[in-house]
Amino acid sequence: MKKFILIFIAALFVGCTSTGVQVTFDDENSNTIREHLQHYVDGDIDSMMSIIADDAEIYINSQESVSASDVRAIHELEHSIFDGISTSWSQEEGGEDIGAWVESTNYPAGPANEPASVTQAWFTWNGTSISTGDSLTIPVHVVYSWNDEDQVQTIYQFFDSINATAVIEASIAATSE
Repeated sequence: MKKFILIFIAALFVGCTSTGVQVTFDDENSNTIREHLQHYVDGDIDSMMSIIADDAEIYINSQESVSASDVRAIHELEHSIFDGISTSWSQEEGGEDIGAWVESTNYPAGPANEPASVTQAWFTWNGTSISTGDSLTIPVHVVYSWNDEDQVQTIYQFFDSINATAVIEASIAATSE
């Protein structure tokens, strides 16, 4: 009976050991992405881009990637068109706004993949067109995949671009009149 109890206790401890996917919220990668997003909000594009590999593949609502220099230009343009850029995330109406929901996941190697470290962020992007005064609010999901040098190697960014395109086009038209 004692052996049965010892085997049961050993199995319980082994069974509780994490061997698969691990999700964390307050790890180095998650905190780095929180800083990355704050640099973006502050308009500090140099600091924001410092974690992105020069040869990163960045997918913005597309299956075709753009370069890190293209992304830099896009973010600089956004800051020239919009004022009051912010990110927001709250689990409940009137709850604490944490800016963005950020989590990191470490995936073990599998039959079709190498081990991967991914950080995801969900937030609502907010800004006001400087030239038209139009407000824009867009839900955003971004996936950051890390390389072995602790830089972001791949980014997938998803958002509804219809309203964003309309406000950006109106803002550009208003400044060129």
